[in-house]
Amino acid sequence: MTIKIGLTGGIASGKSTVLGYLKELGAKIVDADKVAHSVYAKDKASYFKIIQVFGNDIVNKNDQSIDRSKLGPIVFSDPSQMKKLTDIVYPEMKQLIKEEIAQVEQTQSHKVVVLEAAVLIEAGLLDLVDKVWVTMVPKEVAIDRIMKRNNLSIEEATKRVNFQSPNEERTKHADFVVDTNYPDFNITKNKVIEEFNKLLYNNSKL
Repeated sequence: MTIKIGLTGGIASGKSTVLGYLKELGAKIVDADKVAHSVYAKDKASYFKIIQVFGNDIVNKNDQSIDRSKLGPIVFSDPSQMKKLTDIVYPEMKQLIKEEIAQVEQTQSHKVVVLEAAVLIEAGLLDLVDKVWVTMVPKEVAIDRIMKRNNLSIEEATKRVNFQSPNEERTKHADFVVDTNYPDFNITKNKVIEEFNKLLYNNSKL
């Protein structure tokens, strides 16, 4: 039986680092963000719905693709606009993720599949996984990381952090909380390896 882990966490909470460890351990990765990007493609029904709602100003003149850098400021500054977008994107994204996970299960190519999704809870993806892992750092650490990584002002970084669900909302769904705020990342890595091996062991007894 394939174990399905949902990996989530706020922006700059260390998801990519933990994902790297899980990949090293042999897990198959399904990246919800990549799947979400594909939903904006011109051959998808949601492409036309998004343009219908947000107008032609978000369309690239050259190739008619949706310009996410133009769409971003609209939805990040207004929760009602963000809801309009997610109401279009999330259902199609969920269906595509479901199909990708089903393919792994059918071929039995991997013992563990990890769905990495910052919006695991918000997008209603919890029913696609067996276990929920949440990466977490204090809010001020996340803001500092975003400022350095994305070269943003403290105001802009704070806005992005505040836009997401608070840590408490995510951790109440967690089977395992991954603290990535240790000065030595090996501590985090060892905790991930230990939890991963525990899952494999328990699964082998079923």
